Amino acid sequence: MLDKFPTAIVEADDYGWIPLHYAAYLGNVKVVELFLKKNSSLAYIMDKEGMSALHISAKKGHVGVMRTLIRNCPETCELLDNKGRTALHVAVETGKKNAVEILLKELAFQDLINEQDEEGNTPLHLAAINGSYTILLMLADDRRVDKWAMNEEGMNAADIIQLDNRLLSCEKVSLVKLFVYIDEKLF
Repeated sequence: MLDKFPTAIVEADDYGWIPLHYAAYLGNVKVVELFLKKNSSLAYIMDKEGMSALHISAKKGHVGVMRTLIRNCPETCELLDNKGRTALHVAVETGKKNAVEILLKELAFQDLINEQDEEGNTPLHLAAINGSYTILLMLADDRRVDKWAMNEEGMNAADIIQLDNRLLSCEKVSLVKLFVYIDEKLF
């Protein structure tokens, strides 16, 4: 089928999405594999928001698609969207714990764990901003994560936790203490 319509696999719609983006969005590993087998450069095509198929699958939490994309095209991990975000930023921002776990384990992602977006936020900052405390603790427990990185506002993740109105004072203290404890334990 793909051989009959070779140009159709690279034609984008009004959003800049190509068929691979839709397969990633739907979590269809087999179709993603077919597209990559036909033309692996499809994995590097970005939509109008700068999102690649890896970004889209991370946003939806489709770990099978993510593994397929990373295995076949590991450099897709380095792609940044229009806001300067990696797929890890997107997975954290949307609260997709399984996607975050996969990206933390992938060797192709090792040097991007502390990548800052256009606002200077690392994935750890985004976990604090969005109140994704399970993901925040998962990131904080990873020795490669810079727990004290500052964003453009001069804040680290602990500062953001302290300003979070969704938390009670005792919850803030507990999170920050745990955050600091994890940091001390790692050294």
